[in-house]
Amino acid sequence: MKVKLFSILAEEIGPTTEVDLKSEFYPSDVKQAIEDAYPKYKEVLDQSLVAIDEEYADDKQFSLNDVAEIAIIPPVSGG
Repeated sequence: MKVKLFSILAEEIGPTTEVDLKSEFYPSDVKQAIEDAYPKYKEVLDQSLVAIDEEYADDKQFSLNDVAEIAIIPPVSGG
């Protein structure tokens, strides 16, 4: 499944990445799959939120059949 990345993750990895997910998954599975591919970003991923279909996802289980879009939103600071 394609996952959109933002902020430092998009700058370092690219605007999207592909992850393999089971047909039923939790938001933490998405972050873990990205961490497995890019262990350098563990700390950023630990602080990031997962958005599924443009809404922040809690720890409930999702089905790939019902999901159109997944995104990882790292913390940002502004000035």
